[in-house]
Amino acid sequence: MSVPGEVPGRMVRMDYGTTATAKPSPLPAGYDVRPFQRTDWHRCVELMLASPDPHYTKGPWDRALCESSLEFSADEHWDYPGGRGQIIFQGETAVAMALAGGTGYLNQVYTLPEQRRLGLAAAAVTRVLLALHAQGINRCFLLVYQENGVAIRCYEKLGFTVVNPSARS
Repeated sequence: MSVPGEVPGRMVRMDYGTTATAKPSPLPAGYDVRPFQRTDWHRCVELMLASPDPHYTKGPWDRALCESSLEFSADEHWDYPGGRGQIIFQGETAVAMALAGGTGYLNQVYTLPEQRRLGLAAAAVTRVLLALHAQGINRCFLLVYQENGVAIRCYEKLGFTVVNPSARS
C-alpha cells in the first residue's frame, strides 16, 4: 500500500487527541485482559517474536530486537506502571498486548497472527488510553509503517488521526 515514489518502510505518526475521550473496546468472550506485570516481560518478548512486523526491514527480527524495543518504552524498573501496559490472554497464553511509555508514546501493539481481526488490539489499546488519562497523560501518539494499512485503519477506528497524511498510502 505504498505511494509511488515513496520510500518503503516509512513511518507515519498518528495522534489520539485527548485521552479523556477514550472508551474501552469490548473484549471478545473467552479472553481476559490485565495490566502488565514485570513477570510478563518474557511473555511479551515471545508474543513479539511470534508476531513479526512484515514491514520491518532494518535487520533481524530476533530476541535482542524485541527486548530492546520493550526496554525503550518501559520505565527504569522495566515496567509499564498504572496500566500503561495491557495484555490479553486466552487461557494462559498471551495473545495480544499494548504498551505505552510515560510520554504517551504507544510503542508496542502486537497480536498473534491467528488471533487478529477479533478486536483484541482495540481492547488493549483503549485500556492503555484510559490508564494514560488516569495518570494525567492527555495525549497519545504512535508510529506505524505506511504500508500497514490494516493497522492504520484499526487505529483510525479507535480515534487516532494520521498527522502527516501525505505519507499515508
